[in-house]
Amino acid sequence: MLARIRTLHASSRGTCGAPRIHVQLAREGVHIGSKWVARLLRMAGLCGASRRR
Repeated sequence: MLARIRTLHASSRGTCGAPRIHVQLAREGVHIGSKWVARLLRMAGLCGASRRR
């Protein structure tokens, strides 16, 4: 699962965070909780980009 999350994060050039990755996985038919996706991202040291003001 972590490998798929890394792939999705890399394909978005590091901009997608846990909510968007969770939606993408749901579209692919993978049933996983959003909090679990967030935990895996943290464990991998990945984070989404936030907009600057």
